[in-house]
Amino acid sequence: GFSLVEMLVVVLIIGLMTGVAVLSMSLGASHPVRDNAERLAELVREASENASMQGQNLALGFWRHGWRFYVLRGGGAWQPLTDDRLLRARTLPRGLALTLDLQGEQVTLKDHDQTKPQVFLLSSGEMQPFVVEIRGPGRAAMRVRGSAIGEVKVQRVGDAAEAP
Repeated sequence: GFSLVEMLVVVLIIGLMTGVAVLSMSLGASHPVRDNAERLAELVREASENASMQGQNLALGFWRHGWRFYVLRGGGAWQPLTDDRLLRARTLPRGLALTLDLQGEQVTLKDHDQTKPQVFLLSSGEMQPFVVEIRGPGRAAMRVRGSAIGEVKVQRVGDAAEAP
């Protein structure tokens, strides 16, 4: 037979292995709200950097389920940026939606991608301040905040560190 100590060691090992398996599954799980908020923030940073380096003014237009980048062409016309694979139009996965605040005012967003430029990324590195909130099913929500000096931050809605 087995001694009590041997049985306890086996139970302890099984418990540790189960804990590690559960932890690794939860860390590796996809979080669409967070992933899309971080993607948006990274793309805004990249677009702002491109605007500065190339001396172009860019803009961003939102609809309830996605966003699109624009470039200011000759004659002062904003045109969708279609020739850049990184800054192409993006659509959120089913079940996610976004809201946009500009200067503390919530912007009414359309349900389709026929947008107009709403957030401007200037060649000087400045950016129109904005707050985009991406919401998923239940209470899952993340906030992407862009400042006038070009900083872009991602925050979980409800975090104590949130600035007004």
